[in-house]
Amino acid sequence: MTMQYDVKAIEVTSSNTAVNYAARVKGITINYASGGTVALKDGGASGTTRFSYTAPAIAGSVNINLPGEGIIFRTNIYASLTGATVVVYYG
Repeated sequence: MTMQYDVKAIEVTSSNTAVNYAARVKGITINYASGGTVALKDGGASGTTRFSYTAPAIAGSVNINLPGEGIIFRTNIYASLTGATVVVYYG
């Protein structure tokens, strides 16, 4: 059995690096305007997209729990946001 590690959270309100080191995303909370988008990338603004979400045509929010060990980001976690904010839960 493996040991559980601490889970941290950070809110990102504009496109920017959320976590500047390798980490696993365990969950995400997205608040969005109509049609807002979120992409989490590994390796900065031009990095590999590991997660993306396009909001429906109505403002709202969504909580996403990722199964298992989550999504690994080997370099960093960059959040690309349009009409949305995101809270990233990572460890």
